[in-house]
Amino acid sequence: MKIIQAHPGTGIFVKQSALSYLESDMLAYFLTTFVAHEGYFLSNFITKIVPQLKRDISRKAIDELPFEKLKLYPYRELIRLFSSRYGSPMVTHYIWEWAEVAFDKWVAQTIEKESKNQKIDAIHVYENAALVSLQKAKKKGIVTVFEQPSQHHAFFAPIVRQQLEKYPELKSAETNILIDTKYDKYKDRKDKELKLADIIVCNSSFTKRTLIAANIDEQKIQVIPHGFPKILTNINTDIKSTLSTNNPKPVIFLNAGTQNLRKGVHLLYNAWRKANFLPQEAELWIIGSSSLPKKLTEDLQGNVKIKNSIPRNELMQLYKEADVFVLPTLADGFAMVISEAMSQGVPVITTQNSMAPDFIIHQKNGFIVPVGDEEALLQQMKWCVENRHLLPKVGYEAIQTAKNWQWEDFRKKTATTIKEQILIYNEQQKNK
Repeated sequence: MKIIQAHPGTGIFVKQSALSYLESDMLAYFLTTFVAHEGYFLSNFITKIVPQLKRDISRKAIDELPFEKLKLYPYRELIRLFSSRYGSPMVTHYIWEWAEVAFDKWVAQTIEKESKNQKIDAIHVYENAALVSLQKAKKKGIVTVFEQPSQHHAFFAPIVRQQLEKYPELKSAETNILIDTKYDKYKDRKDKELKLADIIVCNSSFTKRTLIAANIDEQKIQVIPHGFPKILTNINTDIKSTLSTNNPKPVIFLNAGTQNLRKGVHLLYNAWRKANFLPQEAELWIIGSSSLPKKLTEDLQGNVKIKNSIPRNELMQLYKEADVFVLPTLADGFAMVISEAMSQGVPVITTQNSMAPDFIIHQKNGFIVPVGDEEALLQQMKWCVENRHLLPKVGYEAIQTAKNWQWEDFRKKTATTIKEQILIYNEQQKNK
């Protein structure tokens, strides 16, 4: 059985899926835009002549795959990279659309070509960059596997409107994209992609719930949660056991990732203001680029540290210094920062609109607060400060959860599930 996997990026969950197919001898090719690979002259050349892009390019590293298994469509992605660093968010958005559509058409052309050279049993494609590819595969009689990494758009739109009505200070050109009807073409595209999919993969029961609510056939949906990062052998001894009522070191609350409306960070800002913690009681560390109005963080009192995006290896080290990770997300298909924090023994406060219901038991290995509930978030943060001596135990339980679902488990589950579902689908087609 051979599968073509195609995604314009090389995020960790995409790479892990490709590795699952490679390890099970199912990977025909991985199609993407631009990569950092020891065998790729272009990435090596660009990092030398434009060192400012070295960090951006390093995020696209994919040395785990043999270079001969890669097919690349790099140039529009490079333009997008330059725009994201030097252009405005709106310009970058339009360049992203231009690049995604072109990539999709190129993938369709590659499917046409490769299906003549060898038998392709299935394609594995992803939301936003798959419509033409799916149409081509259907015409060729190739099984279509479509991955939905985020909640269905029909679920999120009402949440956005509610938040903008309750917090009008959030309104901006970026948040307007989420509700403006002139952007409905993106939603139409997504709906067509879902309709063409024979098998739909999502990363959490929450994502599945939003798909079912949008009348997507439940029988097509397979839930395969992303894996947790590798657990260090000495991690148990690294847990912040010094936190106690007798040693009132400030409780460090950490939030990392893109600061935007969907992540609910405005709720964190407000909860922090209301908590009015003394400097010796708590600190708030905020890491990541922001698309929210700057005025939202101008009057954050107390001990607050705000920093732009940092490399992932630095963030993994930062988790070890934190005591609680806070992500009051309004809608996240999975939210890998949650699994990263848990793998490092950091208790997480988050909501049910994420991977949390699949892995977190409230007050055992983390904390789940109601979506959009600023007061509940405030009370949970206060609880953490008042019960700081219990946080190491919650962190320990988080690690035990992480140990039980590693990326290796994800890869095995992906290969087994997709192979089984392709065989089932083909058998159903024969019996029609």
